[in-house]
Amino acid sequence: MTTEDSSTQIASLDETDKRLIQALQINPRARWAALAPIIGVDSVTLARRWERLSGNGLAWVAGHPGPEARGPSAILEIEADPGTTLEIANALAADPEAFTIDHTAGGRDLLVIVGATDLEALSEYIMGRMRRLDGVRATRTLLLSSPFTDAGQWRLRSLSTDEVASVERTITTPSAGRGQVERQLAHDLLQILGHDGRATVTTIARELGTGPRRIREAFATLSAQGRLVVRTEVARAHSGWPVHAWYFLRVPAAMAERVGAAITRLNEVRMAASTIGPYNLVLSVWMRTLADVQRLEAAIDERIPGVSIADRSVVLRSLKKEGRYLNAVGLATGVTVPLQDSLLHRA
Repeated sequence: MTTEDSSTQIASLDETDKRLIQALQINPRARWAALAPIIGVDSVTLARRWERLSGNGLAWVAGHPGPEARGPSAILEIEADPGTTLEIANALAADPEAFTIDHTAGGRDLLVIVGATDLEALSEYIMGRMRRLDGVRATRTLLLSSPFTDAGQWRLRSLSTDEVASVERTITTPSAGRGQVERQLAHDLLQILGHDGRATVTTIARELGTGPRRIREAFATLSAQGRLVVRTEVARAHSGWPVHAWYFLRVPAAMAERVGAAITRLNEVRMAASTIGPYNLVLSVWMRTLADVQRLEAAIDERIPGVSIADRSVVLRSLKKEGRYLNAVGLATGVTVPLQDSLLHRA
C-alpha cells in the first residue's frame, strides 16, 4: 500500500509509536534489541512497528551530507503570481539544490532552503533558476550564516529523562579511520542512506559489491568528520505538533549569540539560525495549535527583551523535506532527490 493510497486511513501515532520515534531521533541506527528494554516492547514488535511507520510515511530515517560536506545555504523567499505557486514548487522540488520547500501564508508564498557548493554556485542557482520559472513575481534571499540548532536536534517528548539517557548510551561514537573515503564510495553511500538511513552494513555492501568492513569504516569516517549525518523525521500532522511556522527576527548584533542560545531552550523551536539579510535570526517552530503562534510571540517578547519579531509565516503545506517528497497530507513518499553533495566529491 502506498502512502498516497493509505493516507486517509492512518490514525494518529500511539504512545508506543512516539516513544519509538523519539528513541530513533536520538539514535537513528539503534538496534531493535538495544531499544526493546527501554521502550518496553520486544525487538520483533519494534521492527514491525517501524516497518508500518516508515511504510506509511509517518516517520523515516535518512542520511544527509553533514555540515562539513555542505557549502553555503540560504532561505529563498518567493512571491508567486496567482495560481502559479504549486507549479513553481513542483518544478523546484526536482532540484537537488532545493532541500526543503514550504508553501506558506504570510509575506511569502514559498519558503525554500537551498544550497550549493560555493557562493558563486548558490547565486547562479538562485538567479538562473528564477529566470527560468514562470510566475515568480519577487524573491528575497537570506544567507544562513551560523545555526544555533537544527531540526535534527528536535525531539518528541514521550521518553522520560532516564529513558533518554538509556537510549543515548546505545550510541557508539564513530572514530575517523585512516585516510579519506574514496569519492565514489562516499557518493554511493550517501545515495543509499538518503533513501533508507537504517540500511544495514551488509545490505549496503551487497548493493555496492564490496566488503562490509569497507562500508563500516567509510561510514565511521564520514560521520566522525562531520560529512555524513543520519536523522529521524516524523510527519508533522501526526506528531502532536501539527502547526509549523517561520519567524523572522531582528536582534541587536551584540545580543545575537545570547538570544540565539536562549531561543533554543523553547520546546517549539526546531531550527534557529543567524542570517544575513533583512532579518538576522530565523526560527522554524512546531506548535500544537494555531493559537500558539501568538502565545510563542508573547513568550519571546517576555523572556528575551530586545528581540523584534519582524514577520512570521504559517506553513500551509510542506512539499519537500531534506530531499524527500511529501504528499498532500504531509506523509513521506518513496521519492527522494538526494541533497547537493558536491563537497563529498572533494574526498
